[in-house]
Amino acid sequence: MKLGDKFIVSAPREKVFKFVTDPDSFVKLIPDLQSYEKVDEKNFKVVFKIGLGMIKGNLNMAFRFEEVREPEFVKISGHGSGMQSTADLTLNLNLKAADGGTEVAWDADVAVGGLVASVGSRLMESTTKSKVKEIVEGLKRELEGGKKKKK
Repeated sequence: MKLGDKFIVSAPREKVFKFVTDPDSFVKLIPDLQSYEKVDEKNFKVVFKIGLGMIKGNLNMAFRFEEVREPEFVKISGHGSGMQSTADLTLNLNLKAADGGTEVAWDADVAVGGLVASVGSRLMESTTKSKVKEIVEGLKRELEGGKKKKK
């Protein structure tokens, strides 16, 4: 499943870049986070709750900053398992200075197998989009000091 969009954050590009490339900061954006372990500056592990219809449980994911070009680009990959399923994620973040802030253009490729995939693509897609929206709103909240701003 491929997703993508862009939004504006009312913060300088350098601040946004520093936030999204710091595992201790980045994990604040993960919805329903249960636990977090920083392995090193490029790798971290998380456990988070997920629910798709009647299927609910925890997903264990290992993330890695694959490519980092300061201050404009970050590529994060993740692989995980849980609930008799596997998940792979690649997330690209392109940061561009914009009027009064930073434009964050992102694209994600999510591949899920096993029980969760059998639930059906519509439910999985709507849940994924909802979680992405939570992450975007979290990034804005963290970097804009609690202000809410529309795209």
